[in-house]
Order: sequence, then structure tokens, then C-alpha cells
Amino acid sequence: MTDQKTERRKELGFFWMRLAGFCILAGLVIAYATYVLTPKYDYGICSMVNFYDQPENSMDVLAVGTSLAYAGINTNVLWSEYGIAAYNLCSAEQPYWVSYYVIREALKTQKPKVILLDAKPSIYTRDYSKRGRTILSTYGIRGMENRIGAMLACVEKTEDAVGYILGLPQVHSNYKNVKRSDFAFPLDNGGRSSNWKGYIEVDAVEHHQKPSLVWTSTRRNMNEREEAYARKIFELCAQEEIEVMLVGFPNPDYASDHMYYNALWAVAQEYGIGEMNYNNPDLKFGLRYSSDFADWQHLNVKGSMTFSRKLGEDLKKIYDLPDRRRDEAYVSYELCAQEWYKKYPSFVSSGIREGE
Repeated sequence: MTDQKTERRKELGFFWMRLAGFCILAGLVIAYATYVLTPKYDYGICSMVNFYDQPENSMDVLAVGTSLAYAGINTNVLWSEYGIAAYNLCSAEQPYWVSYYVIREALKTQKPKVILLDAKPSIYTRDYSKRGRTILSTYGIRGMENRIGAMLACVEKTEDAVGYILGLPQVHSNYKNVKRSDFAFPLDNGGRSSNWKGYIEVDAVEHHQKPSLVWTSTRRNMNEREEAYARKIFELCAQEEIEVMLVGFPNPDYASDHMYYNALWAVAQEYGIGEMNYNNPDLKFGLRYSSDFADWQHLNVKGSMTFSRKLGEDLKKIYDLPDRRRDEAYVSYELCAQEWYKKYPSFVSSGIREGE
């Protein structure tokens, strides 16, 4: 009888081992299938995934926001001309409820001196995120608490988040668009190396007129959820003792946004947070609406160069940001800039140094 019980225990043990092995193997297969089928666009998922490859505590400036931020803040210019170590952690149409969880995730490994927060979400009127934008904004987040938190924040009902949390149900139909590069790990970041710092080139030219608007303090109420999560961001950064600066990126359609931005400025003032609004008609820093925009709101490569020179100058004036160019711990920034200037030889650095 004892021998039979022992044999039975062995059989059960082998059964559970095989079952556990099968579950682990199945989980790995499903995870890899989800990875392959997930769209690997650089304007969302790649910048988040690539973030984890950056050396710990290697960012003095972290930019968080929408496509206006990733197309406008040229991290290569900030580095080569001011020695500012900056990273763009942005995604297309990123609302503040995603920005909040992205910042929480980023602060696990980075302690930036300044977070540049895009003002653009203040104009968004939707209460929740579109399916495609939810995938782009959340599938790159590794930390499960923040990943699931962001997914839940993007949907109206908890049950609507189940497919995003499981992963595969939301991307399985993308098999028609899978390319050979989708199987590679790590990501190729849109053809860039892991030294990449999140700046995305929008290399087109669209002619615009300088916007004509009535510069007023009149406010138009923000979407309640956008405001609530903006407040969460301000409170989180205050707790972590990190400076926040709201940035209004120059765009030809600013007249439509102006009163929403005014509402955001008012909220920020409650927390002692400032703003840099580069749509102010009194500012003159060489930006040309006839040649520096790719479309009705995004700066092109040339525009990003001009804008980032001004941004770097302002950041140096306002904050005590060190020049990291001679620091070997920041060599990835130099490599990133070198790689970028090779691709865009006609947009070489002016060579201007701090104080000149």
C-alpha cells in the first residue's frame, strides 16, 4: 500500500511539473506572439521600450507629452549645443491620464531635475482614449501596476480594459501588417540604435502664415479628466521634488488652442508651476512659419533645430542644468547626436557653446 501511495505521489508530481512547464511555455509563446503582433511605431511604443535601455539616473530633463513634443524637442540639439541630457517619453495624442502613469514608471529608474510637460492635452475633449492610441501609449510600459493603471484610465468601463491587459486580443488582427523586423528583439526604434533619446523627425515642409489671434486671458474649461490627471502629475512631482514646466509648442493652429491653454496655466499656478508658451507673439527667436512646419501643428526638422536652440537657452537660464558633454557616463547622448547629424548633414550644429 505504501509503495502504491509513493508511486501515486510521483505520478501527481510529474503531472503538475508537466502542467507547469506547459503553462510557462504557453505563456512565453503568447507573450512573444503579442510582441510580434504589436505595432512597433517609434511614435509611442518604441520610445517607452527604449527608455528601459538608458543608464539609470542619466536624464536631467524628461519631456512627456504628445507628438508636438517628440517632433519639437530635438534632444540632439539640446545635447550638442548645451550639454543637456534630455529624453522624449512621448506618444501620439498622449492624454494626461497616460502621462501620469508614464511619469510614475519613469521615476523608478530616473530622477530628472525638470519634467517638461506638453500643454497640448488641455485642448482634448474626449473622456477616454481611442483603441489605437491606447495600444501605442501603454503597450511599451513594463511595470504591471503602471501598465494596467494606464490601460484602465484609457477606457470607460473596467471590462473594456481586459483585452488590453491580456495583450493579444487587441493586436491579433495585425498579422497582415507584420514585417520581418517585427520578430527582432530588441526593437530597432524606427531604424535607430538604443542610444536614441526619443526625438522623432517629421521631415516635411508645409507653408503657413503666422497665426493671428487675440491674446487674451479668457479661459475655456478643460476636459474634467484631463484636468484631474494634470493635477495628479503636479502633486506627484511635488512629492518627488521634481520641477515641472508646462510647454506650449509653437504651432500654426494655436488660435484654436489659446483659451484651453489659459485654463491649464490657471490650474498650474495653484501649484506654483510655470509655463513656457512659445506661441507668445512677443517672442522672436527666428522661427519661420513659411518653412519650419511639417503640417498645421508639428515642427519639421529645421523647425525643431530653431525651437530647441531657444528651449535650451531658456532651460539653462531657468534651471541649474549641468553641461554633461565631458562626462563619460553620458556617452550615449554623444553617440546619439553623432548618429543623428550623419543622417541630417544639412542641419549641422551651429557650434554655439554656453555663454556665447
